[in-house]
Order: sequence, then C-alpha cells, then structure tokens
Amino acid sequence: MRKTLLPILGILFSFHITFAQNSAETYYEEGLTKQTKGDVAGAMLAYTSAIQTNPDHAPSYYQRGSLKVSLKDYRGAMRDYDEAIGITSKDAKAFLYRGMCRVIQEDLGGALRDFNSAIELNPNEAKALLQRGQIWFRMEDQRRAMQDFDKGLALEPNNAQAWYSRGQCKIGVKDYKGSIADFTKAIDLGYNAAYAGRGNARTNMNDLNGAVTDLSKAIQMNANDSESFYYRGLARSKMGKFAEALTDFNESVRINPQNYMAYYGRGVCKVKLGQPKDAVADYNLAIEINGASANTLPYYNTLITENTIKLLDVIVTKYTQPKDLSPGRPEVYLSRGIAKNTIGEGKSAIADLDKAIEIEPTNADSYFIRAVVKSSLGDQKGALVDCSSAIKLAPRHAEAFFLRGVIKFSLLDKNEACYDFSKSGEYGFVEAYNVISQLCSK
Repeated sequence: MRKTLLPILGILFSFHITFAQNSAETYYEEGLTKQTKGDVAGAMLAYTSAIQTNPDHAPSYYQRGSLKVSLKDYRGAMRDYDEAIGITSKDAKAFLYRGMCRVIQEDLGGALRDFNSAIELNPNEAKALLQRGQIWFRMEDQRRAMQDFDKGLALEPNNAQAWYSRGQCKIGVKDYKGSIADFTKAIDLGYNAAYAGRGNARTNMNDLNGAVTDLSKAIQMNANDSESFYYRGLARSKMGKFAEALTDFNESVRINPQNYMAYYGRGVCKVKLGQPKDAVADYNLAIEINGASANTLPYYNTLITENTIKLLDVIVTKYTQPKDLSPGRPEVYLSRGIAKNTIGEGKSAIADLDKAIEIEPTNADSYFIRAVVKSSLGDQKGALVDCSSAIKLAPRHAEAFFLRGVIKFSLLDKNEACYDFSKSGEYGFVEAYNVISQLCSK
C-alpha cells in the first residue's frame, strides 16, 4: 500500500509545481498585455500575482521593476531588480536598468558596477555603454567616456542623445570641431537641446556669428536657459557688442542668480561701457558665489585698462579681448583689482592682486598687473620687483620688459632701461621701438 502511495504523491507534487509555474506564466503574460494597453494598475496586479504564485519568477520581478520606473518609483524598482538578479545573475537588462535607477539617485559608484556587469554579460549592450560613458564623463575621465560613446554609437547610430553626450565630452577635451559635428548629428536626429552645445562649441572656435545664431535658437526654444544667455553674452562680448552682451548677462543672472560666470562677464562689459564701480560690485558677487575658490572662473584676460600707465595705453586692446572659460584661474581677482585701481582704490586693488598670486603663484600676468598698479601708486621699486618676477616666469613677456624699462628709466638707469625696451621689441611689442627712438638714440 505504501509503495503505491509514494508514486501517486510524487505525481501530485509534480503536477502542483507545473500548475504553479504555468499559473505564474499566465499572470505574467496577462501583465504584458495590460501594460501594452496602458492598464498600469492591472499590469502591476498581474505581475504581483505571478510573483505570489511563483516567488522565483524572475521575468515578473524585472517587468514589475520596469513598470515602477515608468511611475518614477525608483527605489521600488531597484528592489524588484535586486530580486530578479538574485534569481538569475545572467540578465544584462536587469543590471542595466538597476544601474539607471542608481544614476537617478546619484549613486554613481553603484551604477558603474551595474553597467560593468551588464556589459560583461552582453558586450553589445549599447545603452549600458552609453550610460557608463556618461558616468566616466561626470567623473572627468574623458578617455574612458569617449571609448564608451564610440562603441555605443557604433551599435546605436540613431541615438540622438548619445551624439549630444559625445559632443559634450569633446568640448571637455577641447575638440570643438568634433563636438560641432556631433551636435549637428544630434540636431539632424531631432535633439534640439544640441543647439546650445553647438553654440558653445562655436564660441570656442570663434565662429561668433554661428554661435549667436545657435544660442538664439536655443533661447527661442527655452527662454529660461540661463547658460545659453551666458554663452551668447560671451560670444557678443568677443564681437565687441558689449551693450548686447550686457543684456544677455542680465538675463542669465535673472534666471539663475547663482551663475557667477555671468556676473563676471557682466563686470567685464561694465568696464568696457565706462561703469567701473558697477563692475567691482559684479566681481564681488562672482567671488562671493563661487566661494572665493576661483576654480572655474571665466577667462577674459583683461590685464590693464586705459587709466593705468599712460605709456601702456597702446597695448590695452591686446589685453581687453574676452576669451573663453579656463578652469582654475584667478582672472576675476585681476579684473576686480584693475577696476578698483581705475576708480582710485589702489590699495584695495593690490589686495586683490595679492589674492590672484596666492591662487596661482606661477601666473606671470598677475605679477605684471600688480606691477602696473604699484607703478600707478608710485611704488616704482615694488613694481620693478614684480616685473622681474613676471619675466622670470615668462622670459618672453614683452610688456613686462617694456614696463620695467619705463621704471628703470624713471630711476635714471638709462642703459638697462634701453636694454629692456629692446627686448620688448624683440618679443613683439612694436611700441617699444617708438620709445627707443625717443629715449635711447643717444
């Protein structure tokens, strides 16, 4: 009797398992159908029923997780992806989408591990490659980012956002021509946000008319794009259109009062438009907002103004052309110091120039500008020391040689002064020869 009972129980047990599995699969298929039809609540219930019927049904966890992502329930989705991965660790998609949830929650380290796993399981998983490229880009590892973008785009060439992302990456490595090509491809594929990126790249390429056209298009599509107003202001200031640039910088700070770069650009425009006191106020804001760190200050390289030393007026235009951003530079302190000196606040200007030198003690121009201010304050010996420091750091600094010659001449050291004028001319400052003809011909 016992021998007969055991096979029957085995058959019943096997039937129960098969029934449960089939039932879970039925619920799962029902969930897919309802999800396709937009019945979110019905799909969620069906996937949950499948999981209750068979707690090891990985596809239902994965699909329910994806449904939760569409509802922005990223934490709930991650729990479902955790379950799916725990049941079968060979599902590249589960790692991919869990990684994407981690990115949204700013867990970049965890996301990177998930994308690595997805790519290890499926080296041709384009989305994982592109997502990992984004993380490398945010971590400023441009080489790895470019490798992933290149592979991802080879697999998914119609991914407009990927072209845009690679364009941004190329700006990071100063491949502006390549970035313009990528942004153009993104635009051709309908990704209009790339107009802003292409405008930025064109600004860096000095295609200023093209930059203004692209940035105006970006602003037309998004009137609250503070960054595009900033870059259009930068392009216009480089064109010498300081009044129009000022309007753009005003809009940029109106939209984003924390945009310290726009305050700095506005300060430069105000100096150009004869408003040095207002410029100092904007430089103050730029420094205050950026925590006085000067880690990512705009690079305009405005080194002297018309009111410093009369003999240097001729080179003002060389040093008052706005340039592009350059991380980790002290220009905002230099500019504020110049503006303060222009309005008669020489001692306060020296404090700013001291700060600029503290930030970057190897910047020859900082010493040169401080020499200009010291000379204008009558501290010729101090200015002489700063000119020599600038020349030591930049042996071909024509303007520093010229100013040192002016100072030496004022200190009655004519021979050495004329030697410095000669060096200044050799290194490209042609005004030196006019002075040589006047002062050194006898």
